[in-house]
Formats: sequence, structure tokens, C-alpha cells
Amino acid sequence: MDVRQLRFFLAVAEHGSVTSASEALYTAQPALSQAIRSLEDELGTELFHRVPRGMELSAAGAALLGPANQIVCGIADVHDTVHAIAELRQGRLDVVAPADLALDPLVGLVARFRAAHPGVWVNLRDVGELGDTAAVVHSAGCEVGLGYLPVKRAQIVAHVLGKRELSLALPPGRRRRRSLTLREIADVPLILPPRGTVVRDLVEVAWSELGVEPRVVIETDHLGIVHRLVRAGVGAAFLPPAFAERAAALGALVVGTTPTLGREFGLLHRDAVLSPAARAFVALAVAPRGRDSHR
Repeated sequence: MDVRQLRFFLAVAEHGSVTSASEALYTAQPALSQAIRSLEDELGTELFHRVPRGMELSAAGAALLGPANQIVCGIADVHDTVHAIAELRQGRLDVVAPADLALDPLVGLVARFRAAHPGVWVNLRDVGELGDTAAVVHSAGCEVGLGYLPVKRAQIVAHVLGKRELSLALPPGRRRRRSLTLREIADVPLILPPRGTVVRDLVEVAWSELGVEPRVVIETDHLGIVHRLVRAGVGAAFLPPAFAERAAALGALVVGTTPTLGREFGLLHRDAVLSPAARAFVALAVAPRGRDSHR
């Protein structure tokens, strides 16, 4: 039994004859008659009584009418749903990013994506404690994500979007300067995220080149409160642009460093076939306008 046979069966039941049904379906009468006979043979019973005026449903045919309608309508719904997803009228997009890249550029990318595809539902996820976007994408937790480069995991495709340079936020009261050398701040108490995160790795490498250990007074993965800790005078912190702006607004002294600490970031996805929504998001993010706006 297949959907084609059921469609033919429903058409004959509706129109009352093979002739009228074939005309409605633009199908040759012999093909339609053969399909009905094959369906009857498979079910082992007559579905129609052949009468002079055409075709009348038998008891078995009447019993099949409801289930046949449900199956044909269900298949139509499946096709409609699949086409809607393929055409981005429906669908779902799962994106993962650390807190700083979520603020910028993810907010802007999602706003543009939603404007272009309002029927697609978007699920935004945080990377969690270690901020490893590649791990979440690799495990199929999300199709795409924003993360820092380079990526060391196999089967992950990375598209460079820009470079994120960190600013140093210092407690209020220090003499204002445009920039400080890393050696000048080698002994400054620092508020840092846990080991294994991007900022911590950058600081530890830089301090190692200076031949000193970073003076870590607070370790936290709550990036959203670090600027308040700086404002309270607890210590200094290296912050991405959006969070450095928050710290400056609260009165912290935000300066650049020489050399700067920074790392490229990009869009990550598995080296596999992506859903229509994920493909569209990748295309939007890596387009020239998208790349230029993230630098």
C-alpha cells in the first residue's frame, strides 16, 4: 500500500467513478483502475461495488475512508513542514557562544537573521564554565557557535570573523593613562577566569614571557560581575570591549596594554551537512558586511 493508491481511492470515493476521478487527477483511467485493483488485492477485499452508474463504497471501503484521509493529510503535512523548513519559513537554530561574544557580535547577527527569517525559532546557549564552544559544537549540542581561535578539535570548520582585543580595567583612583606596559602591571592583583579559558591562557602566557607569576586574587567564571569587583577596588581585570565599557561606566579606569592581549574569534560548525537554518546563519555571518562589523 502506498500514498498514491490511497489518493486514487479517495478520489474515486469522492467522485463516484473512475472516469471522473481520473479527470480530476489528470491521470489515465487504466492506471487509476489498476491502482484500485492492486489495493483491493493487497487488502483482500473489495473497496467498491461496481454499479452501472459508477463506483459505490463497500463496507470495507467506507471503513478505509477515515484512515486513508488521515494518512494522506499526514503525508501532506510532512511535506509542508519539510518544505517550510527548507525555505526557512519554519525551523530551529541552536547557537552557542561565551558571554562576551554573545553580547557582540552574536546579538547583532541574531537580530539580522531573525529579520530575514522571522519564522525560525532561535535557541541561544552559553558555553558554560570553561567556555569551550568547539566542544559543544563537536558533541552536536549546537549546530553552530561563536568561539575563539584556533580550534584544536578535528571535524570543526572555523570561519574567522575578527579579533577581540582585551582592555585592562583598574579600580578608580589611579592616575589616568592611555596605555600601560605589561611589565608595569606585572604585580597588580588580578581578577581572572578559571584556567583553560581564553583570557586566563592569554594572561598566563604573557606573564610567563615576563618571567613572573600572575597575582590572582579572585578566580571567577561570572564575567557579568567582574566589572563590579573592579569598581569595588578588589583588583584589575582584562575585559572584552562590551564588559570594559560597563566597567568604565561605573568609574573604573580602562586602559590599553602594550603589547595588547587578544585573540581571533570566529564562527564554528561541524564538518557535516547543516540544517537550512544553520546554513543561512553561517552565510550571513561570514558575508563581507558581517566580517567587517566585528573587527
